[in-house]
Amino acid sequence: MKIYISADWHLGKKLHQQDLQEDMALFFQWLLTELEKESADYLLVAGDIFDQVNPPNDAVQQYYNLLVALQKINCRAVIIAGNHDSPSFVDVPKQLLESMHIQVIGSFPGLQNVRELFIPLVNREGQTAAVLAAIPFLHDRFVRTVGEGEGAREIEAKIKEGIAKVFTTIGAEMKTAFPHLPKLGMAHLHAQGTEPNEAEREIQIGNLNGIEADSLLQFDYLALGHIHTGQTVVSERIQYAGSPVSLGFSENQYPHKVIRLTIENSQIAQEFLPVPKSRSLYQVKGTLAEVTDKIQTLNCKYSLTALLDIAIEEPVFNPAVKEQLEKWKEVLPKEKNIRVLNTRVQYQDKKEAFLLATATTEQVKELDPVSVFQSLLNDRIDPNQHPALLELFREILSDQLQAEQ
Repeated sequence: MKIYISADWHLGKKLHQQDLQEDMALFFQWLLTELEKESADYLLVAGDIFDQVNPPNDAVQQYYNLLVALQKINCRAVIIAGNHDSPSFVDVPKQLLESMHIQVIGSFPGLQNVRELFIPLVNREGQTAAVLAAIPFLHDRFVRTVGEGEGAREIEAKIKEGIAKVFTTIGAEMKTAFPHLPKLGMAHLHAQGTEPNEAEREIQIGNLNGIEADSLLQFDYLALGHIHTGQTVVSERIQYAGSPVSLGFSENQYPHKVIRLTIENSQIAQEFLPVPKSRSLYQVKGTLAEVTDKIQTLNCKYSLTALLDIAIEEPVFNPAVKEQLEKWKEVLPKEKNIRVLNTRVQYQDKKEAFLLATATTEQVKELDPVSVFQSLLNDRIDPNQHPALLELFREILSDQLQAEQ
C-alpha cells in the first residue's frame, strides 16, 4: 500500500494581496501526476485545507476540482480540518464524498465516540492493510473544563492534559479494535520541539511549548499538520508534512515536500518527495545602497513571477528612497519578472521621521479622491470593470459632498 501525506494547503491564501492560487494549481498538477504514476492507494491531508473559515469561491472550486480528479485516478483520500478550517464546512459534503471514496472529518465526536475517527485503509486489491485515526483540530471546548479564576498557565496546562487524554484514549481503543493492523494517526496541532514561523498564526492550543511527544506516541506512525516546514518530532514515528508551497517569505529556502508511506507485510517505510518549486519569494533588507546591490543579483528562477519584500533602513530621511521604490515597482516586473509585493522604510533619526510623517499628512490632504480610488482599482480590480466602478464612485462622492454642504 502506498500512502501520500500533505498538509497546510491554505487555499485562498493571499500574501500582501497576492493570490497564491497559481502556486497551488501547479502543486496539484504535480501531485496528481505522481499519485497516478505510482498507483497510490490514499492521499491524507492533515488539516488547514483553506486559509480561512469562509473561503472564497475560487478556493472552494479548486478544492473540489482536486477531489474529482482523485476519483478519476482511483486514489482514495482522508481529509481532516485544521485550525483555519470551519469544521461544519468540511463536514457538509461528507455523505456525497464517501460515495467517491473520500472521507472528511471536520469535527471531533467526543471522547465517548472516538471510534468514529477510525478508518480502515483498504488497498487496491480490497485488503485492509492498516487503520487510521483521523483526528481533526481539537478546539478548546473539546479538551478542557472551565474553572473560575484560571490564568493563562492553568488554561494551557488543562488544554495539554485534555489533548493527552484524547490521544491515550484513541490509542487504547485502536489497540482493542484493531490489534493486528499497523496503526496510523493524523492530527493537526503544535507538538513540543517544533518551531512555528511567520506564516503560522498563533493558536490557542500549545502556544508556549507545544504538546509533549510522549502523549502522541500512540501509533506506529503519526502524520501532523500545522507547522509549515516539515519537521521531525520523533524519527520515523511522528512527522510534520509541511505546506507544499511557500506561504511566507521566511519559507523561501525551505525544500517543500510530501511524505510517502509504503506499508508492506505490516512494516511502514517513510520517504520524502520534494515538490518542484514554482516561485521565488525574495526578502531584501538594508540601506538604500545595500538593497540596490542585492536587487541587482536577483532573478526570476521559476515559472511564476518572483515576489519581493523590501525593507529599507536609513540613518536620516532620504527623499531618494521613495523615488527608487516607485521605480522598482515599475521596472522590475518588465526587466526581471519580479514584482515588488511589499515595502517598509524606517529612519533611525526619530526627529526626521516625525517631520516626514507631518509632511506626508499634508500631502494626503491634497490628494484627489477620484485619483486615489483609481489607484486602488489599478492594483486590485479587472480593468474591464474600471469605468462602471469609477462612475459609481463619482456618484457616491457627489452625494456625500452635497450632504456636507
